Amino acid sequence: MIYAETLSENVRKRARIHAYFACLFGCVSEVMLDNSALVIIYFTMLNGGDMLTMMGTSFSCITGALLYIPSSIIITRTGLKPMVRYACFTGCAGFLLMAFAPFFGSFAKYAALAGCLVYSLQRSCYGATWYPMLDVFLRPQDRAKFFGTMRFFYTGFTGILFFILGVILKYDPPIIFMQCVLAVTGLLLLGRYLCIAGFPDNLRDAPETPDIKKGLSISIKNGPLTAYSVYLGLFTIAYSSIVPLAYLYFKQFVQLDDGTVQIISSVGIGGLVSGYLLYRGKLGKWKLKYLELFSHCTYMLVAFSLFFVDKSLPGFPFFAGCMIFLSSFAYSMYMCNNSAELLALARPGNKTVAMAFVQTYGNAGGAIGRLGTSLILGTSMLAPVWEFAGREISRYQTFFLLSGVMLLVLLFLLPTLPSFIPAHDDYYEPKK
Repeated sequence: MIYAETLSENVRKRARIHAYFACLFGCVSEVMLDNSALVIIYFTMLNGGDMLTMMGTSFSCITGALLYIPSSIIITRTGLKPMVRYACFTGCAGFLLMAFAPFFGSFAKYAALAGCLVYSLQRSCYGATWYPMLDVFLRPQDRAKFFGTMRFFYTGFTGILFFILGVILKYDPPIIFMQCVLAVTGLLLLGRYLCIAGFPDNLRDAPETPDIKKGLSISIKNGPLTAYSVYLGLFTIAYSSIVPLAYLYFKQFVQLDDGTVQIISSVGIGGLVSGYLLYRGKLGKWKLKYLELFSHCTYMLVAFSLFFVDKSLPGFPFFAGCMIFLSSFAYSMYMCNNSAELLALARPGNKTVAMAFVQTYGNAGGAIGRLGTSLILGTSMLAPVWEFAGREISRYQTFFLLSGVMLLVLLFLLPTLPSFIPAHDDYYEPKK
């Protein structure tokens, strides 16, 4: 019997509520950096340029790829909750540094970039604790509903919040407004720690003290885990740049105003809400392989559409909103699928290393995708514009085409995923 089943329903319910509120406090910073145009708009206000702007969004993936496994080692010595405390205070410091960046004068854009880096340093530490802490009170049959409900609440909250901010940005407020938004966002991370402090501790099982060399050996030999990790890394290379690059495309080439771009990004958060809500209900009952196929194909559709549809299309902002909505809907499916697969693939006794192993692949893919994009944007490797079928194509659209082609090729890897294979010789505990 797993430890979560030894807890009373009241204890499990109280822990789930704490987890929901922890996400409400901490999600604003994560969504702002990953799924919103606010940070991108802030960098353009600081004259950060395309390369630095994309680089700022890539730090979370870079640090995740480098620090997930080391973080899992440190956790065995510090404990889960002390690591969360460090993560929340570090993340708060990063956002406060971004907020105070304009006071650094000509170095403002570099101070903001440093703030992104400081914030990103803690994400792998926090991420390495999150699933093990949830595993203490989540039973296998609770996972799909919990992840769908949790993400529905926090994306609904951020969607409304960011839509309001987008409307305010339509009135072209001074930069101090953005500074206040970033500062408050950082302080909210302290609330995340207070909520997580109320999580139950595993009082029965000894904490995992993994031998990293042995744990990695077990993970590599776990066929389903390795197959999923490789696919995840390649998939994130292909999709990770699409949304932040789309915001740059709308802002710099299509020349939509800040408020419109931010409203479009809040529509994307609406896509997240819709996806999590449906996942919590009917979609959560579908076989995982169909959900993974849907997520993959939707991203591919968005990438090709952003390349082929011209900015002269009447009502282009509406089209842009639809594309961001679809990409965010696909992302919500991917996140819920990934959470379910992480808990299903991690062998008991090796969960910390196994989860870090998978997350390292995912973050490495994101780092390669976003950092590679930012470095290419900083060179003259791609022409600013070129002709295709009698219309002008920007360098941003070139990246959309490359992403679409890569996603098309990766369709052939889907049959290797554990959810597509009916029987496994190695450990795999899929959702029921």
